[in-house]
Amino acid sequence: MASETPAEITAVGLEEWFGSLNDMDKVKVKRYLNCIDTTSKQNFLVDLMKRSSDDHNYKLSVMAGKYALSHELTDYDKFVVTEAYIDGLFGAEDFEETKVQCCNNLDLYPSVKDRYIDEQGGELPKTIYCRNRLIDVMVGVDGDYDGATEALEEFVKIGILDASELDYRKQSLKIHKMQRTFDGIFSLSPKK
Repeated sequence: MASETPAEITAVGLEEWFGSLNDMDKVKVKRYLNCIDTTSKQNFLVDLMKRSSDDHNYKLSVMAGKYALSHELTDYDKFVVTEAYIDGLFGAEDFEETKVQCCNNLDLYPSVKDRYIDEQGGELPKTIYCRNRLIDVMVGVDGDYDGATEALEEFVKIGILDASELDYRKQSLKIHKMQRTFDGIFSLSPKK
């Protein structure tokens, strides 16, 4: 069995987790091991989640995310892991769990904000999954434009969205809502 376990898995001490996977999932994990981050279990799993999501292998990303979150993590580590997990959940179209994890990360954000911004070179990145995917689900799945607008205002209050972007994002929501309305009007089929 040890000879079947890739060196990258052994390097981070994930032999037990890897051994618990079925043969198909082991093959999928092996596909992403080339130059994967082996500095820690958490970094390995986050890198695996990102790589598998980028490859549209969302089921594997979600599986790795569930496993990573089952361990004791600092608030910052939990935030980082959950960010990668959210992208996998969204891709897997598990929208309810996506919203739950987005809210969990948004609750954590104030306690990790300073370190997170430092790690991002002193600026908020364009892609913050807990912020972006929550709006994606609220608007694209739930059609909750008013709730999304309120969420944007809350994002500014907690510092996960720059105040200078607020008007632009609100305007984008209004335009999207109008477009959706027009699409609905012009897609009506005539009665027979």
